[in-house]
Amino acid sequence: MHFMILIIALALSGCWAGVRLSLQSRREAIRLAELNGSLERRVADRTRELRLALEAADEQSRALASASQAKSDFLAGMSHELRTPLNAVIGFSELIRMNAVAEPLTLRQSQAVEHIASSGQHLLALIEEVLDLARIEAGKLSMSVERVDPQLVVRQVCDSLRPQAEGAGVVLKAPPPTAGLGVVADRTRLRQVLINLISNAIKYNREGGMVLLEIRQTADGVALSVHDTGFGIPENRMSELFQPFNRLGREASDIAGSGIGLAVSQRLAQAMDGRLEAVSREGEGSTFTLHLPLASPVAAPITASPIPVGTVPQATMLYVEDNPSNIALMRHVIAALGPIQLHVAENGHEGLALARDLRPDVILLDINLPGLSGFELKARLDADPLTRDLPVLALSASAMPQDIRRGKAAGFRDYLTKPLDIGALAGALNRALVKPARAA
Repeated sequence: MHFMILIIALALSGCWAGVRLSLQSRREAIRLAELNGSLERRVADRTRELRLALEAADEQSRALASASQAKSDFLAGMSHELRTPLNAVIGFSELIRMNAVAEPLTLRQSQAVEHIASSGQHLLALIEEVLDLARIEAGKLSMSVERVDPQLVVRQVCDSLRPQAEGAGVVLKAPPPTAGLGVVADRTRLRQVLINLISNAIKYNREGGMVLLEIRQTADGVALSVHDTGFGIPENRMSELFQPFNRLGREASDIAGSGIGLAVSQRLAQAMDGRLEAVSREGEGSTFTLHLPLASPVAAPITASPIPVGTVPQATMLYVEDNPSNIALMRHVIAALGPIQLHVAENGHEGLALARDLRPDVILLDINLPGLSGFELKARLDADPLTRDLPVLALSASAMPQDIRRGKAAGFRDYLTKPLDIGALAGALNRALVKPARAA
């Protein structure tokens, strides 16, 4: 009897253990199911968050691209609108100075013309600096890096700025000749940086002060230093030195400036794989040093080859332009350059008709013409057997890099920009009017 009870107890115990195990397994399965459901919900929530974040990032990227394009369009438009009146301001002032022998000016008139020309060039430089800063920030700055003789560039800049230094009562000392030093740089941009640094050293100097330039080889390249004995920069403002539009408290002074030059210079130095550094002591002066990579030595020395500008040969020229000031300027320029018979058309359709009738030796087109743009007119000239071989030059206030590239791709012999550089126009006309030699 006791044995039977023991067997029953053991059986009941085993059943209870099985029931408990089953209940535990079921609870574990429920817990795992709940955990799995929670994970799935968390994954779904996280996936939704990531999708929303990606959509927001895409939207932000599109907004930034749209803003960048809007800024580029605004800058291009601003450049064009400012260059158009500057073309007349700078062009006429240059013509008056060129014609001073034939039509002498009084002292007061000469001074007025110099102020007009100087202010026009200053405004043009400001436009270029703003555009350069925008191109750098957008990563669209074009560079032509090559071996450059820094000694030659420094001396050329010093020669061009010496009148400014003399007018300010500042002694400008170029570095002594240093043979064999070459740097890897963009020649035009290097000149631009040096002009900014030396101009600032003159402007922010004191009467009787000095600007001293130094070129030396260093362990990592070549250093070009500009030392001045000017006002110096407060130590607590040195961190603001290369910020755009920050004049470090000089805004209220009578010294002209925009606060862009140093910012552009620093970024140009970086674009040439260099750097721009500054040290200064308030009341004693400053030193700005441009570091550039050292170029490999070459057998032949670097020489300058300036383009001579002379009068152009006798020819017939068609000028297509709708702006009365630009037309008046061109009549004066052509009269000064040489025996050219000038014909003017004020819109694209009239220009096309005159080109067919006159068959001129050279055609000069504005790009933004009413009715028929310069590019459309160029395409129609190329398509017409009567005019397809005529040399066509462009002269436009659309001076952004993409405008120039488009002009070259359209087949213009030269793409000149406003404000008009009379020497560049003379060179372009000479190249266009040179007749190829016939084979014997």
